[in-house]
Amino acid sequence: MKTWQKVSLVTLVVLIIFSIRVFFIWRERHEAMMTPPTPAEPQLTQDEMVLPRKMYIQDASDAKALEGKTVWIQAGYSLDYYPYTGHRVEFAHKSGVLPSVQPMKIENIVTQKAPAGLTTRVPHGDRQVFAVFKMPDKPEEFATAIGFLQGSDATMYCDQIFYYDAPQTMYKYWGAKVWAAIDAHHPILGMNELQTAMAVGVVQRSETSDIGNRTVYYDAGPQRWAVTFRHDKATMVKQQ
Repeated sequence: MKTWQKVSLVTLVVLIIFSIRVFFIWRERHEAMMTPPTPAEPQLTQDEMVLPRKMYIQDASDAKALEGKTVWIQAGYSLDYYPYTGHRVEFAHKSGVLPSVQPMKIENIVTQKAPAGLTTRVPHGDRQVFAVFKMPDKPEEFATAIGFLQGSDATMYCDQIFYYDAPQTMYKYWGAKVWAAIDAHHPILGMNELQTAMAVGVVQRSETSDIGNRTVYYDAGPQRWAVTFRHDKATMVKQQ
């Protein structure tokens, strides 16, 4: 083989190796461009990592499992309650509206037909299902609706109405100042939306769904509150 042929052959081999290397570099970069970056996993807040226990109660017989147990009101200021005497709910003498985080010991689960003209957040159905309960340091029995029966069907709201474990234990890291405000049903600056709802209830309205960055209006029984949040911290608290 002549010298120029040898040189050409070596040059050709070098060009082939170089071309292969260029191809692999191009493919790696092209695949990197074509593959979208993996989104970062959202970081859960400490509150979001607390998962209140559910009991998935389906009917009145399931609700019997609550008898003898203490629960706490989750749906604050949304449920009317009545005296329970002589094994009857006294609809004509409303006792009030159950405040947030109110502890109550369930004595019995009963059903009773509500008066046609009674306004209630729980539908009447054919019969309503009631939790008969006692409050701490009160000997009287009271009743509040927790579901309703319609024909052979039952609709129960227990998991939305109650905490089955003490919120003070689930959210103990909130600290004494926040819990004192919740117990007093009085929102304070610095509270987040969950803490505020624990203080003044779930009957609320707002012009936006941007949780943590909005003004929320709360109906807490006889009290009305307007609370403005920025970055999920209350920056303005006003009693109306």
